[in-house]
Amino acid sequence: MVSTPHDASERAKQERRRQILAAAKAVFADAGYHGASIHAIIERAQIARGTFYLYFASKAAVFDSILDQALADLRSRIHRIAVDDPAAPPPQVQLRSQVIATLEYIVQDRPLATLLLSAGNTPDVEAAERIEQFYGEMRDLLRRALESGLEIGLLRKCHPELVSAAMLGLIRGVIEQLVRKENALKVEEVVDELLMVALRGVLK
Repeated sequence: MVSTPHDASERAKQERRRQILAAAKAVFADAGYHGASIHAIIERAQIARGTFYLYFASKAAVFDSILDQALADLRSRIHRIAVDDPAAPPPQVQLRSQVIATLEYIVQDRPLATLLLSAGNTPDVEAAERIEQFYGEMRDLLRRALESGLEIGLLRKCHPELVSAAMLGLIRGVIEQLVRKENALKVEEVVDELLMVALRGVLK
């Protein structure tokens, strides 16, 4: 397929948007939402102020975009467990792989992880509420995954809403351990322990 000038222009715009988002993540991680400024973001991104406003209307808009992108990326790593395909790995192996992919995505992006851990530590109410909204959507994603596990017979009968809330708390603690502690365990080791603690009581 032949690339057109329009395609090249769109790729350039997407790359500039990614550049601004990466710079903003780093600024939010370093200074917190309250301490971050558009000036600091454009300085780190090495762009003009006018260029920033071509992509985002405000600091809140770029903050929302970071969380929206993170949620979309996390959703893409969580799939329905395949039980009807004889060539598919055992359900427990599929589950482990998805949890590893999810945690690796977060902990390998330390600015994002730091931002997500800032919930409750920012004086800006709107930002705190937005982060909690992100966690609420993650909790809903976990609940739906548990309901799927119940449908395919992977889990014993349980209360998906309650278990998803408990699992989210464990995951937040694990992310903090991986990001903030020196000499942290490998993600695979952490996931094995997490699954043992979180799912031992619901797996058949």
